[in-house]
Amino acid sequence: MGELVILHKQLGDTVLLEPVLRKIALVTGERVHLLCPPQWRPLIELMPHTQFATGKRRWMPDSLRAFDPGGRTTRAAAFTFCREKALLVPEPGWVTRTHRAIYSQMEVIAPGRRDLARWLWDATLPEISTGYEPPVLERPPEDWTREGLCPAEPFLLLHPVTTSSTKACEPGQWATLLRAAHDFGLKRMLITGSMDPWHYEHCARIAQQAKELGVAVEDVSGMTMVPEFLHLISRARLVLSVDGAASHLARALDVPSLTLQAVGTPSAAENPRHAHLAAGSANAVKTLHELFTVTDAMPDTSATGPLPASLREGITGSLRATR
Repeated sequence: MGELVILHKQLGDTVLLEPVLRKIALVTGERVHLLCPPQWRPLIELMPHTQFATGKRRWMPDSLRAFDPGGRTTRAAAFTFCREKALLVPEPGWVTRTHRAIYSQMEVIAPGRRDLARWLWDATLPEISTGYEPPVLERPPEDWTREGLCPAEPFLLLHPVTTSSTKACEPGQWATLLRAAHDFGLKRMLITGSMDPWHYEHCARIAQQAKELGVAVEDVSGMTMVPEFLHLISRARLVLSVDGAASHLARALDVPSLTLQAVGTPSAAENPRHAHLAAGSANAVKTLHELFTVTDAMPDTSATGPLPASLREGITGSLRATR
């Protein structure tokens, strides 16, 4: 019945799971069945080698891989009928007696300085020598939006929030960048966030400070469902965000992006289309200008471009979803 993968974490973590799902699909020769929070199902539809786990493939797979030791994943693994159940954790202290009773195999591998996507890829099926590629997603279809939400003209999308308020940056930093992007020629601005009260407040403060600098920002925080959010990111000409789901999605959808990181050390730049800076960096405006230059300011994303060969042929081949 194939392989079942379980991960009950945030949207951004599910994006970063994509490379290892690709890798498993290469080995098994069929789509991977992923059990994750049901609200992330639209994201799974953008992974042609993966489908949401239902029916017998959910309850009686040939094998099971769990990539987080949390309670929801542990309970799901306990009620799945198969002999081979593997758990990957970063530290031995995360393994409990419950885990030992449920899983037939447990691997403790420290991530070191690797990000989540690379750590999962390296730790899973290490004997497979295909080269690592960062997360890649298909382009969301046109009907994943509603009338009046996604602008027809080029626009900038700012997503300055994530699940933790500690990752938030000062509103003035964003307002300054919005003013700079406006001066570089990108006049339409949207700001998004979820329905958390602090998200509404933070987005409103940014919009107000941008207005004081002469930039009009359309605040649609709390107004987008997951498919609409994915659609907006994929159609944006530029994405500004903190280190979280929006940043990972922009990279996976190949939309130029600038990420400000308030906690930890920013990762080294590997792609000129995606800049990553520490919050409060004095080089933010300069980097934004360089990003506009490298990406020809407003790259055309109106048409669906070809997917990398390793996603279309070398990894999944005939497993691609028919649409």
